[in-house]
Amino acid sequence: MSSSTRSEHRTEDVLVGVDGSSASAHAIRYATAEAARSGGAVDVVHVVPDVAPMNGFYPVPPDELMDAGAAALDASLEQVGPRHDDVPLRPHVRRGPVVATLAELGREARMIVVGSDRRPVSMRLLTGNVSTGLSARAAVPVVSVPDTWSPEQSTGVVLVGVKHPDHADALLAEAFEVARQRHGRLLVLHAWRLPIAYDDLLSGDIGTLKDWAARAERELEEVVAPWRASHPEVDVEVRAVNDQAAHALVVASEEADEVVVVRRTHGVPAATHLGSTARAVLLYAHCPVRVVPAVHVPMVLDLDLETAGAALKRAGS
Repeated sequence: MSSSTRSEHRTEDVLVGVDGSSASAHAIRYATAEAARSGGAVDVVHVVPDVAPMNGFYPVPPDELMDAGAAALDASLEQVGPRHDDVPLRPHVRRGPVVATLAELGREARMIVVGSDRRPVSMRLLTGNVSTGLSARAAVPVVSVPDTWSPEQSTGVVLVGVKHPDHADALLAEAFEVARQRHGRLLVLHAWRLPIAYDDLLSGDIGTLKDWAARAERELEEVVAPWRASHPEVDVEVRAVNDQAAHALVVASEEADEVVVVRRTHGVPAATHLGSTARAVLLYAHCPVRVVPAVHVPMVLDLDLETAGAALKRAGS
């Protein structure tokens, strides 16, 4: 964005990266709906890669690359169709490393939205995956919208996967706020499973499985309780299942409008690693997936967020 555009940028605004595909059109539709809720604008950006596939016999002039980028941007906008008239769309063409450029442009945005790359694995290995790259490094939540998504197929459910109380404050703050804004129901899911070597321990022991699930739900309820109190308008279901986390979230995504997961810190540098669960959910979920940085905590009124991961009501409130 130009310096004048950046000076007008507000935290209510949404940044959406496009490449001319049908998934990009879905990403614009999603971003526009989010901006309509927040009262912001949508910056629609196509980034022309600074390294283009070519060889010495067929160099591509920079001007032609920029022209092709502008055409890709126009194609994405043309595919959107009817949209919110009260949400400004601001188109931009930029040049540089795609993931790094979008991450930098979106630092002050409410979120970054991109279309989900569902191409064959062989193509992703060659070209990389913008959704995964952005989710691993962006300072704000990143939403990946699959090309199979339709805003008309709403279930009214927001799904959030909680693995551990650590980092749960950022995750639950975002998930409760999404559910509140959409007047939807929040499904808080915890999946647990012993290593395969211990399968015989639980084989056929339905009672033990039920006991462990009940214990997990009680512990999860303790983590969720302060958020229930601060968001009484949100209907919440807590569910614990004996399953691998990524599989459980992908299955549950069939009944959800959106999945919310957290990008946990993993060593140094923390901001460049995305866990295997988040990667799998980004690739296979049936609905948009929102990846929240562990350090990103939206403002929650009347709450103190403790370092232990618990949210406690202010004394005397």
